[in-house]
Amino acid sequence: MMAEGYGQLTGEFLLDKDGIVRWCFTEVPGDGRQLFTSPSRRELMSAAAQLPA
Repeated sequence: MMAEGYGQLTGEFLLDKDGIVRWCFTEVPGDGRQLFTSPSRRELMSAAAQLPA
């Protein structure tokens, strides 16, 4: 895919115990500044800490 100039877009999702999406990260929201990146460890841990118990 990279040879043709296309990349596989990814997303990451954090689900609560009932299966409800409580946080998500996608590579191309808005203007695509996060292309080929992933969320930072700090961002992910912060989202997890905010989930209801």
